[in-house]
Amino acid sequence: MKDVVIVGGGLVGGLTALLLQQSGVNVTVLDAAPILDADKVLATTNPRVLALSKATIQLLETVNVWDKVARHMPYTGMHVWNQNGYGDIEFGQPTTAPERSQWLGSMVEPSVLNLAIQAQMQQKIADYRTCVQVTRVEKAVKGWCITLADGTQVQTKLVIGADGANSFVREQAMIKLDTLAYKQSAISCAIKTQQPHLHVARQIFLPTGPLAFLPMKDDDWVSIVWTLPEDHTDEYIKLDDDAFKTLLEKSSLHMLGKIIDVTPRASFPLKARAAEHYVQDGLALVGDAAHVIHPLAGQGVNIGCLDAAVLCDALLNDKARGMWANLQTLRRYEHIRKGQNEAMMHSMSAIGWLETTTFTLLVWLRNFGLKRVQNIPQLKDQFMHQASGLNILNKTRYSCTKN
Repeated sequence: MKDVVIVGGGLVGGLTALLLQQSGVNVTVLDAAPILDADKVLATTNPRVLALSKATIQLLETVNVWDKVARHMPYTGMHVWNQNGYGDIEFGQPTTAPERSQWLGSMVEPSVLNLAIQAQMQQKIADYRTCVQVTRVEKAVKGWCITLADGTQVQTKLVIGADGANSFVREQAMIKLDTLAYKQSAISCAIKTQQPHLHVARQIFLPTGPLAFLPMKDDDWVSIVWTLPEDHTDEYIKLDDDAFKTLLEKSSLHMLGKIIDVTPRASFPLKARAAEHYVQDGLALVGDAAHVIHPLAGQGVNIGCLDAAVLCDALLNDKARGMWANLQTLRRYEHIRKGQNEAMMHSMSAIGWLETTTFTLLVWLRNFGLKRVQNIPQLKDQFMHQASGLNILNKTRYSCTKN
C-alpha cells in the first residue's frame, strides 16, 4: 500500500509531491498530462502569465524548481487606480534592471513553469506516471483504492486531489461544491506597447471591471487580463486587431502609449468555487480542486501553493511522531486553509463590486481609502506583506527565517 498518491501533476500537485519526497516520503503522482516537449514550449511565448508571490517563489526554490524556470519576468512595482476616481495606490517602484531585493514577485508563463515542475519530478519522484486516466476513486477498508483506465488499481493510505477546478477526486469523494457565477468573462492576450513596462504590474478599474497589464519577458510586451460582462466579452473578441487595439488604448487611458501589436485573443468565464470540505478520512484537496477565486489580484495559484505548504508541514509533523495522515491533522489543515482562502475569496468579490459601484458615498469612501493607504507607508507595507504570502509560509517549516 502506498503512503500517498497525488492525482494531478501541475504546479500545486507537483509542489506537494516534491515537498513530501524531499522529506523522505515515497510519493506516487498520477498525472493526466503528457511529458512536455521542452523545445516546443520554449519556442512559443504563452500570452498568459501567472503572478507568482514571494512565498510561491520561495517554495519553488525549496524544491529546486525555480532554477529550472527557463524564463520569467520579475515585477518590482504595482500601480492600481480607478478610472472614475482620484484615488490610486502604488507599491514598490519602476526599474529598468531589477535586483532580487526589489522583487515583489515574478510573472511566469504556465507552460514554462509546468516544464520546470515536470523536469524536477522526473528526476526526484520514482513513481511519477504521466498520461494516466483515473476512472474511480473509492474508499477501501484501509485507505483508498484508485482505479486507472488500464485496469490497474493503486491502494493508498492518503490520496491528495490536485486535479484542478473540475476535480475528479472531489467528485468521487462526493464533496459538494459551492459555485458563484460572476456573470463575467476575461479576455487574455499579449500586447506590444510603445512604452516599456518598467517591471510594473498595472491594474485600472473600469465601470465594466478591472483591466490588468502584466509585465512579460520583453520590456515592451505585457499580458492583459480584461474582466468584462459576458456580452462585452463576446463583442470584443470579434473585433479585428486594429479596432481592438484602439479600444484597449482608450480603455486603459493610454497607460503605456500606443499599442503596436496584439496576439490572438482568448476568453474564459469567471466563477468562484469553494469545496464544502477540503478533507475526508485519508483524503485531502489542494489548489483549484478545493477553491477557485476571482483573478482580480492574481492570487489563485499562490493560495494553492500555500495549501501545499500547510498540508505538507502538517503531514510531516505527523510522520515525525510515527503517524501518517491522521484525520485530526487533515482537519487542522482544512481549518487553517479554508478560513484563509474563503476570506481571500470574499474580499476579492467585495473589492470587485466596490470598484465598479456608482453609488456616490461608496465611490467617495473608495477613493478616500485608496488615497489614505497610499499616504501611509506602514499600511502599504502591511498590505504587501499579506499579499506576499510570507505571513502564512513563516508559520511552517518552509519559513525563510528557518532556512
